[in-house]
Amino acid sequence: MIHKPLSLLLVDDDEDDYLILKGLLAKITNPKIKLDWIADPNQALSVIGQGTHDIYLIDYRLGPMSGLDLLANFDLPVREQPFIILTGAGDSRLEERAMLIGAADYLVKGSFGVDLLSRVLRYSLQRKRMEIQRLQHLQEINKSKDEFISLASHQLRTPATAVKQYIGMLLEGYAGPLAEQQQSYLQSAYSSNERQLKIVDDILRVAQIDLKKLRMRPESCDITVWLRELTEDIESIMVDRKQKLVYTAPKLPIVANIDKLYLGMALTNLLDNASKYSNHETAITVSIESDTNGLLQISIQDQGVGIAADDFDKLFVKFSRIPNPVSVLVGGTGLGLYWSNEIIHLHQGKIEVSSELNAGTTFTVSLPQS
Repeated sequence: MIHKPLSLLLVDDDEDDYLILKGLLAKITNPKIKLDWIADPNQALSVIGQGTHDIYLIDYRLGPMSGLDLLANFDLPVREQPFIILTGAGDSRLEERAMLIGAADYLVKGSFGVDLLSRVLRYSLQRKRMEIQRLQHLQEINKSKDEFISLASHQLRTPATAVKQYIGMLLEGYAGPLAEQQQSYLQSAYSSNERQLKIVDDILRVAQIDLKKLRMRPESCDITVWLRELTEDIESIMVDRKQKLVYTAPKLPIVANIDKLYLGMALTNLLDNASKYSNHETAITVSIESDTNGLLQISIQDQGVGIAADDFDKLFVKFSRIPNPVSVLVGGTGLGLYWSNEIIHLHQGKIEVSSELNAGTTFTVSLPQS
């Protein structure tokens, strides 16, 4: 069976290694292998980036740069071509590091002949094809899952919204006066329906993010004015909890391009969390400032239950909820912080957290300033 020729790129600063490999590859005839050689690792960066070869053989020692340093510039697990490390001596630690970054195999110089070289090249190609097929299969499964969640959420929201409207009409007296007990039952049903709609909305928003269907519509605005209006809208919730909201901002405008709707929802979620996880009669401080690096920073500081340092890595994970003295009472889906974090990333920003148990939490949102 005749196979089409394969192209192999050797990145090695030793010409003797190139000549030896060239001689060995000349003896492999099925399939034939076309060898290209680059000695300069900086040139290799550009050529590898183009992805024009079937196999890459990278020397571990490339002068000031190691082969692993070179490969760290690429996401090897998602590349369709296998990468093989060429080293002067066997080293289990090197082998482990090479495997961790996604190398398909490694060869020790002077210890392999035509048969071993041919087998390593052939097996690395086969393994890579299997890995890519598995990755594509997982991506298809995740896409189908997200599409199902999105569709199911839409179907759940429609009847739930209708239920809310009818209960609301009953509470408003459109069907006549209600007895006190009837009023109480309907109010409980209305509140439960509101919680259900919030869960559905959270799932829908996350599905939009994961399916990359969310479209940002940024516009230029004075963030200090916009944020003041945002805090005033949510202040009524905090008043019900006897909490005080303190807003501080510079007198001069801070202008940036933002999607007011989505960034507003992300910050509202952070403010709502600050309120929910704080005791009554405490203060929540919102501040905004501009730094010398062209970034604006919005900080939301509460005096709540706090977060243990060991739990920081769980904060922005889907469906992750951190147990604390009030988490059972306030409920939640574990999707809000994940969604807020993704929205802020879409604004080219980031969220940082500082906290101490029983001493409050500060979320700081950094965004590029226009």
